[in-house]
Amino acid sequence: MAPATIEYDFDKSFPLANNTVLTVTEVPDCEEALLKLLERAMLRGFDTHARLTEIHLPMERFPHMDSKFWHVPIEDCGKAQVLRFFFEHPDTEAQ
Repeated sequence: MAPATIEYDFDKSFPLANNTVLTVTEVPDCEEALLKLLERAMLRGFDTHARLTEIHLPMERFPHMDSKFWHVPIEDCGKAQVLRFFFEHPDTEAQ
């Protein structure tokens, strides 16, 4: 997914006042590009006060990824060739 496209998707997703799941259907080809995308997602969450709480990605394609990216847990999405970011907004954490 092109950087401008992912930024547009982040911008459209975050005005919501509840938890947000952003699904990326074009997973990067290499681990370096994936790490840049994960970093952008985490930073976008900080910028919008929506904490990145979980990441789902195809571990088969990225076998060297740990079970965490910084403090964020990473889950295997199995055969699905998608990447999902789970964000939690502060006003929904206590509920």
